[in-house]
Formats: sequence, structure tokens, C-alpha cells
Amino acid sequence: MTDGRGGVRVSLWVARALAVCATAAAAVAVALPVLSGLGYLDELLSTPEAVVAVSFSWTGALLVGSPLAVRIGWLLLAVGVGSALFAVSISYTAFVLGGDDHAPLPPGADLAQLTAWIGGWAWVPGWAVVSTVLPQVVPYGRPLSKRWGALLWVSGATITLAVVAFAVAPGATGFFTEVDNPFGSETLDALLDPVVGILDVLLTLLTLVALGSLVVRVLRADGVERRQVGWFGYAVALTVLVAFFGPDYSINVAVLSVPAAIAVAALRYRLYDLDILVNRTLVAGLLLGCAAVAYVALVAWIGAVVGDAGGATPFLAAFGVALLFHPARLWLQARVDRLFFGRRGDPASLVAELDRALRDAKDPREALAAAVEVVRRGLRLSGVEVTVPVSPTSTVVERAGTVDADAERFPLVLHGEHVGTLVAGGRPGGPLTGTDLRVLHTLSGPVASAAFALRLSGDLEESRRRLLETREDERRRLRRDLHDGLGPQLAGVVMGLDVARSSLARGRTARAEELVGTVAEQARTAVEDVRRLVAGLRPPVLDDLGLLEALRTTGPAAQEGPPVVRFHVHGDLTSLPAAVEVAAYFIVGEALTNVVRHASATAADVRLEATQDVLTVLVEDDGVGFPEGASKGVGLVSMRERAVELGGGCAVTATGKGTRVRAELPLLPGVTS
Repeated sequence: MTDGRGGVRVSLWVARALAVCATAAAAVAVALPVLSGLGYLDELLSTPEAVVAVSFSWTGALLVGSPLAVRIGWLLLAVGVGSALFAVSISYTAFVLGGDDHAPLPPGADLAQLTAWIGGWAWVPGWAVVSTVLPQVVPYGRPLSKRWGALLWVSGATITLAVVAFAVAPGATGFFTEVDNPFGSETLDALLDPVVGILDVLLTLLTLVALGSLVVRVLRADGVERRQVGWFGYAVALTVLVAFFGPDYSINVAVLSVPAAIAVAALRYRLYDLDILVNRTLVAGLLLGCAAVAYVALVAWIGAVVGDAGGATPFLAAFGVALLFHPARLWLQARVDRLFFGRRGDPASLVAELDRALRDAKDPREALAAAVEVVRRGLRLSGVEVTVPVSPTSTVVERAGTVDADAERFPLVLHGEHVGTLVAGGRPGGPLTGTDLRVLHTLSGPVASAAFALRLSGDLEESRRRLLETREDERRRLRRDLHDGLGPQLAGVVMGLDVARSSLARGRTARAEELVGTVAEQARTAVEDVRRLVAGLRPPVLDDLGLLEALRTTGPAAQEGPPVVRFHVHGDLTSLPAAVEVAAYFIVGEALTNVVRHASATAADVRLEATQDVLTVLVEDDGVGFPEGASKGVGLVSMRERAVELGGGCAVTATGKGTRVRAELPLLPGVTS
């Protein structure tokens, strides 16, 4: 372990020492024309090697300390050192020549002749490595595969041959000086002459292949690696654009983006801001281009109108461009944001579109599918999925696009109840940003409404099915009770009366009296059975005492000991529809039964609030609460079914101080409370 750490420390010291040397060489290269007053600084800075020497060297030294990026670090360090050698060589040669590239070397200037020779070929390795090797190995210095790795050997051999070809070419050498090559060889040049043309074509092909490997890497990579490669691609594209269309010295600034992008990609520091950077760059480029075109057009138009393109015309044109600049920037920014991020910058319009999609849907299932598609398309996401459990054994899943396993998940909650889950994948190439998450939280409300509607639809269908089954079971029970119980009893009464009448006709009074007593007992039993059947259909206590007193005097509320049940009434309960009265009676009874059995509560409050349209039933206790994720028993399901059967709803939630059961029972049309 110690040896390994020691090796890392040595590598870091070597890398830093090379970076210091490269920086010193670049500083010397720039200082010579500045301090001497010779006028070749412009020519020196027409190529970016002095900047490359510093930026690539220190970036490489930084990455050498990262275990994953050691290879790419040494590669950048090699480019930086080579660029520093080139910059200091051509600067020193120009210094000795007095800034005149056609001046002969003074006697004894052997070092200048050597540096001129170095300046003739030292630029090749850095340029070739950046164009043919780096695209194949970003972000961590490894090729795509062994087959792709063979191209690195081809690139290395080609670069070596190119360096040799430049190094041994006879005649003038140097970058912007005319100095005879002291190592020129007519023989070697004749041998390499047919190879030079092949090298040009081969370097071009290798550059294209390297860019192709970059594309393949992007297609194969996951979201994070795509961002890593994207940083490098962005920097290269920016540098190329500046080199072709920017001012002469702008390449020295643009080239800084290449090592910076590689460092960001390798270290994954603030990796996910690339979209914003590209977005702002595109807006700036379009805005500057449009401003330049507008300025030229205004100068031409004003000049044509006033007959003079000079004087105040440029000022008026600049003033017009300034007036249009801010509105144009806002307009362009909005369009580019829409291109990159969809409509996350305008969540209000996205919510409005989502609302229209939900309203135009034919049924809850179609509404949920439309909502999923609107969210995916509106935010330009790779995929969106909504999962809604409509019953303990059935789950509805609506999906648009592709959703990865590590996608963001948003719980859909409505009326304090978890109704589903929204899963959102990132954009192609990267995960969600903070703005995306905020917009998705905003959109989760309408999506939760659609999920809740689908769940209610499922609950309604399930309740209807159970209602039909319950009614059929009730009919079977009534038929069985009437056929097997009450029917034989009444038949016995009829037969007993017939026998008693016969006995009276024969004068057997005692026997008739005995039969009448038996028949009376059978009739009383039949009456009790009828009352029992009627009580099963509707508790008689509701008719005798009304809803409030029935709740107070029967069931758990009438029991002694904890919990203490307190009733709170708002509104008139005397004119409730019969179905609503029965549902409220059973819901409160079941809720209080659960409090007694499971809550360990000391008190429970029952609130009944009747308005013109709905009866609200609220039962709260101060017990242990309702465990998260607990399964719903028969009682809870029964309460919900009774509420749904009337077109209402029932929810059971934990309050932090106990459990709350809230049911809303719509009153029947035409009935006032």
C-alpha cells in the first residue's frame, strides 16, 4: 500500500514539475518579444500553442491525481509540453533574427538554428493528438474497445512518421522564419516524399474516424457519460467556430475551453449544466449574428433614405439595434429554451395544456394517458410513467417513452391519500435539473387528479360489482329465511288452526284450547323472525330515535369506559334521506368500533355536519394512529363502499395525534336537509 501511494506522489510531483516547465517556457516565449520590443508578438499569438502549453499542462497535472483520469492527464500533459517546446523555439529563433523572418542567422547562432528546426515540427504532435487521439479516449483515456484501441497505434505511428517527415525535409525550416534545416536529408526526403501525401490523407481519415468514435461513444453511453463526452464535443465545436469566424486572437481564448471541458468531464464537476451552457452560447451567437445583420441593414436603409451613409447614420443604426436588442434576446431565449427544455420555462402554459387534455379526454383512463404524454412532450423527457393502484389486486400503468430504473419518482397525493406514483426519466443525455423537478412537482397536482379519477372509477366499478353480489346474497338470505324459517312457521300456524277448528266442531274444547296456545306461540316466533329480518334491512332504532340518539345509545358510544365519545352536530339531521342516514349510522359505528379495538384512545370526537348538498361525517381519536402502508380490513372497505354507493367518498388518514375518518355523503336530489 505504501509503495502504491509513493508511486502516486512521485507521479504528481513529476506532472507538476513538467507543468511548471511548460508554463515557464510559454512565459519566456511571450516575454521575449515584449521585453525586446521586436514586433513578432502578433505572429507568435496567431497560433494558440503558448496558451495550450499552460492550460493543457496544468489540466493534465490535475487529472494525473485522479485515479480514473490518469491516462487522459498524461496525454494532456504531453500536448502541453510539446506546445511549450514549439512556442519557446519559434520565439527564440525570431528573437535571434531580430523579428525579421528573412534575416540570415548571425555567426555562431547554433542554438537558434536548432530551435528553428524544432519549431518546424514540434507543432505536429500536439495538433495531431488533439484531432486524432483525444476524441477516441475521452473522458478517462480509454478507447471504446480493443478494436478501437488498434486505431490508437495507427494514429501514433502516423504522427511519428509526420514528425520525421517535417524534421528531415531539406531547405527552409521554422514556423515563421526562413532558416535552413541543419538536419535536412535529400535521401530521406526522397524516400518519404511518396509517403507525405499518404500521411495527409491518413491524418484526415484518422480525424474523421476519431470523431466517429466520439459519436459511437455517445450512442452507447448512459446519461452521465453522454454528458461527459458532450462537454468535450461542445468545446471542440466552439473552438472550431471561433477559429474560422472569430477575430485573429480569439482562438487563444476559445482553446481554453478544450482542457476545461475535459477536466469537467473527467471529474464530473457541475456536469449537468452543459445544456444551459450550450443554450446560452446558441442564444448569444444567434443574437450577435442577427444584431450584425440588422446593423448593416439599418445603415444601408438609413443611408439610402438620407443619401449619406456617414455622419449620424451609424449612430442611428446602432441606436435602433440597441432598442431591438432586449426584446430580440427575450424572444430568442424563449425559442431556444423551448428547443432544449420544452416548456419548463413556461409552466403556466404547460399546466393549461395539461388541463385541456384532461378535460377533453373521454374517460379517466384516456385522461391519464393524455396527461403522461403532455408531461413527457412538454418537458422533452425521455419517458414518463404513472402507476395507479385501482384495487388491491389490480394496477394501471400508463407510459410514454422509455423510463430508466433510476428515474425520479413523485408520489401523487390528493385529499391526503396516496393515489399513485409519477416516474419521470431525464432528457436524452442527462438527468433532471432543479427546474425540471419544480415543474414536475407543479404538474403532479393535475396528474394526481387524473389518477384519483381513475381510482374512483375503479372503486365505483368494484363497488357496483360488490353491491350486485351483496344484493344477490341478501336476496338468497331472505329467500332462505322466508322459505326455511318463516314459511314453515306460518304453514304450521295455518295447520294448527285447522286442527283446532276440527276439535271445536267435535266438542273437544280442551284439545282445541291446547292447539290454540301452540299456534299462538308459533305466531309470536314468526313475528320475532319478521322483526329480525326488518332490522337487518334498516335498524329500527333510526326510526325510533333518529340518527344522533341512535348513535349515542347503541354501539360503542353507549359502552362505559374509554374512549369517551363526544358528539358535535351542525345542521339539521332530522330530514336526512333514509339511505344517507343508514350509511352514516354504519360508518360511524364501524369507525368507533375500530377506535375501541385498535386505537388505544382515551377520547373520540364524532362530527356530523349537514348542509343543503352533503352530510359530512368526521370521526377523530387521540390513539396510536393508522400505520403507514397498513392493509385495509373489511370494515374500512365497507365504510368506503357505503360512501361510494351514494356517490361520495371516505378516507382514513393519520393525523399525527391519532386517526381521522372523513366521509362525505351527498344528499339525494330534491331532498333538503
